[in-house]
Amino acid sequence: MGCQKSNSYWGILSVALCVALVPFSLVTPKVMAQLRFPRTPPVVGAPGRTVGGGTRGPVEAASCLTGSPTVTALSPENNVVTTVSTHPSLFWYIPQTKAKSAKFVVFDIDNQEQTVYETTLALKGVPGVVRLNLPRTVTLETGKRYQWELSLDCNPDDFDETAVVRGWIKPIRLTTEQKNQLAAAKQPLKQAEVYAQAAVWQETISLLAQLRRDRPNDPRVNQAWQDLLKSVRLDAIATKPIVECCKAEQ
Repeated sequence: MGCQKSNSYWGILSVALCVALVPFSLVTPKVMAQLRFPRTPPVVGAPGRTVGGGTRGPVEAASCLTGSPTVTALSPENNVVTTVSTHPSLFWYIPQTKAKSAKFVVFDIDNQEQTVYETTLALKGVPGVVRLNLPRTVTLETGKRYQWELSLDCNPDDFDETAVVRGWIKPIRLTTEQKNQLAAAKQPLKQAEVYAQAAVWQETISLLAQLRRDRPNDPRVNQAWQDLLKSVRLDAIATKPIVECCKAEQ
């Protein structure tokens, strides 16, 4: 009888130990899914993302740009920045450069390339990822196509010696389902995921850039930023810092 009680006691103890060990042996830490931007199909006529093929005149890009990578637009692979904003932000990586300033212009492609916005930027604080916010006085229309151009003045005395990179902006609308998903996403990181799934580039990268500024030591934010850029084959820029630079002249 005593032996039966002993066996029962050890049986209960074994079950208790197994239950206690379950959280440590079977439960794994939650890993955040990679933030990836959908592959974008090529667009006929869209310019490349780097300055390599866009240098005007006899000067080569290396003459006023040092380091690698060269001037690069932070955009999807087809270099078309989709956005739901009427005055979006644009991002570039600018290496060390002898150029002191850059000219930035936005053209309305659907309206005989009419100039929509033009400004000059003072290049300070590079190398690094820089951001330019279009002012609220600039209103881009949904459904139209716009082209931007960033030209670095390699030689102030010779306009032909200019390193140029270009890209497109395409304002779009969210679907009702996407709007509902966005409304349900309370945290900025989750909102960035919703925008990425909807293939809206500008809002995705702008949210992550702001999070990197506000929470520079947050590993989830830094990983999401790197995942986003790597998903559009900007691996070389994924670990570059975001720098304060390039305020537009009034």
